Amino acid sequence: MKKTFAVLMLAAMLFSAGCGNTMDGAKKDAQDAAAKVEQKANEAKDAATAKVDEAKDAATQAADAAKDTANQAADTAKETADAAKDAAATAINEAADAVNGRVVALGGLMPGSTSLDDVKAMFGEATEVNGKVMTFVDGLKVTVDDANKVKTITTTSPSFDSGDGVYVGDADYALNEYCGPADAIRQVSDGVEYEYNSGDRKSVVIYKATNGIISEITCSLK
Repeated sequence: MKKTFAVLMLAAMLFSAGCGNTMDGAKKDAQDAAAKVEQKANEAKDAATAKVDEAKDAATQAADAAKDTANQAADTAKETADAAKDAAATAINEAADAVNGRVVALGGLMPGSTSLDDVKAMFGEATEVNGKVMTFVDGLKVTVDDANKVKTITTTSPSFDSGDGVYVGDADYALNEYCGPADAIRQVSDGVEYEYNSGDRKSVVIYKATNGIISEITCSLK
């Protein structure tokens, strides 16, 4: 009996020692698992932080790019508006000159602006040359200066209109409608001359009327 009891006690002691070892092992395994979970959590946190930083940087870059684009668009719009404003001002001035009968031109030629090459491009070679005075198609006479710029244009042909839209052959009373009041009116031996100055008063167009009909138109620098 005593021997049996001793054997049982020894078995109990061995069992108890085995359970203790098992519990220690389980605790260590749990601690290792917790450490791995914490490591994974930290890695996930770091990855999430990196993603947030990337998204923040991308958003900042996109905002900067949008700002630059908006500024460029604003600059372009301003330049376009300024150009339109200048063009409108030019058109208004040109229209005012036209309304006031101050566009001095004949047959598309303008004294002080048109070159001899331009004249030849429009009407071909001169049919007659007398120094600086040249005659072109339909008797259009052109005088040039030393720089070959047109100084004077004269016609007695109904083929060419002035900058006011007046032709040789029109009635002189139509000048008021086309050009407005003349700056000067002169009696000449064979008719009447109606003078109109350009807006800058650097050139002049003279309509000569004979028996109430425009017989000659001359545009020239003053």
